[in-house]
Amino acid sequence: MPQPGAGGAAGRIARLRGRAGKRHAGREKCRRCIGAAVENTLNKQLKHATAVCFALGLAWSASAAAQDIGRPSEVRVAVVNVERLLADSQRARATAAKIEADFLPRRERIAAQLRQLRALSAKLELDAPHLDDREKLVRSRAVGELERTIARAQAQISDDYADRTAAERAALAKRIHDLIQKLPAQLGVDVVLTRTVWHRPQIDVTDKVAAMLDR
Repeated sequence: MPQPGAGGAAGRIARLRGRAGKRHAGREKCRRCIGAAVENTLNKQLKHATAVCFALGLAWSASAAAQDIGRPSEVRVAVVNVERLLADSQRARATAAKIEADFLPRRERIAAQLRQLRALSAKLELDAPHLDDREKLVRSRAVGELERTIARAQAQISDDYADRTAAERAALAKRIHDLIQKLPAQLGVDVVLTRTVWHRPQIDVTDKVAAMLDR
């Protein structure tokens, strides 16, 4: 039967941290996929970016032609940086803070369990030379069970956090999308773009949408 050796506590903590690191990497990958899906839903028009540019070119050509025959016309364009709204708007920051606050008690419980695991493992290593096989087995099993409990709790909070973040982001994205739909009527623009290679700052209305979002 394997005996607890030196470094057992550090090994257990390192294994838990390693698992948490892998889950964190998986969660980040999941977030990137979710973010891409949300942005794709929000910005369906980006799939037709070439067509939009072509249409704008035709519109401007028509405008020039109209001016030539004495009927002035103008295509008004507005730009909204959706990613900035999802990440840096007051609503987005408040939502992120609320999520962190909601998950804090669970994180603190896990941190307390990790401290308990560290203490139990260290005590077992210290007492091991003076324990009979039965007592050593009982205490080793207790340490192992606590380690598994912590691992399950870490996995669950990781999944729950990712799900909550994705749901809140999707709700915020829908709200932004609804506000963008109102811009043509409110600002008198003909086209609203959510991504450009370059644009004049004067046509960027992201701050206006952010103000609407925070009402």
